[in-house]
Amino acid sequence: MRASLYFMAKTYHHGDLKTAAIKKTVEIIQKKGEADFTLREIAQSLKVSHTAVYRHFKSKQDLLSHIAEEGFHNLNQAFSTEIAKARSPRQKLSALGRAYIEFALSHSGHYRSMFHQELRCAKDQRPELEEVGLRSFSILVECLQEGMKSQVFRKTDALIAARSVWSGIHGFSVLMIDGQFQSLQSRTSVAEAIEQHLAFLERSLLK
Repeated sequence: MRASLYFMAKTYHHGDLKTAAIKKTVEIIQKKGEADFTLREIAQSLKVSHTAVYRHFKSKQDLLSHIAEEGFHNLNQAFSTEIAKARSPRQKLSALGRAYIEFALSHSGHYRSMFHQELRCAKDQRPELEEVGLRSFSILVECLQEGMKSQVFRKTDALIAARSVWSGIHGFSVLMIDGQFQSLQSRTSVAEAIEQHLAFLERSLLK
């Protein structure tokens, strides 16, 4: 047993354990469909002592907050990549919505962590999480403001519009990853449903 723990300690030296713990937790959340885990469970999965995991994360909430922060960083990167391909505010809005939903479907472990109820207070404790999360929302606000300025979208409060659009995309994403749309069996029909939903949201903004 001592030899085993020594080997794992060597394997996860120089911060590898932190990365491994995040990766393993994301896998567990994705498999279970919820953030139902303990730090002891993560330690057992990685074959290290639970005190080793506690050296990197002081609580379950702390681990979740790191996963959420990583998720928002990845989402923002996806936003930036897709926006760079778009030429108009309408194309940018569709690109943002598509990137958001596809991220939720492909990275449900991160996605469920990003909006987990246990993190409502964590943003006060970890300003990095608050900052990266607000950046995601700001990208959407900026897109809508650009569309209103160019008179593609009707003039209204950009923050209110962004909240409505975000809510519509978020709700659709949650229903999708929870398997509520059982009729959408093939990838093609899922893609079509995404485009239909985004088009519906977009029509509410057009002049």
